[in-house]
Amino acid sequence: DQEVLFNVELVYGGVFAIAGFPQEHMLPILFIECPRLLFPFARQIIAEATRNGGFPPLMLDPIDFAQMFQQKLAEDEASKVKVS
Repeated sequence: DQEVLFNVELVYGGVFAIAGFPQEHMLPILFIECPRLLFPFARQIIAEATRNGGFPPLMLDPIDFAQMFQQKLAEDEASKVKVS
């Protein structure tokens, strides 16, 4: 019997000035490094919001953005192969 304890949605963004990198490095920077910089702050906001609501702070597990990016690339490549 599972019960939903928290349903949290956070919209959090950053503005990054990225210059001096080759074009082929832009996607990894945008999908790995930028989220990696933002995540600790979003994690802290969620922990504080749940704690301020009278609950134990919800500490999100770290996210491997590099692995997520590689998985997305593999899925995109697999879908291209299926279409061909």
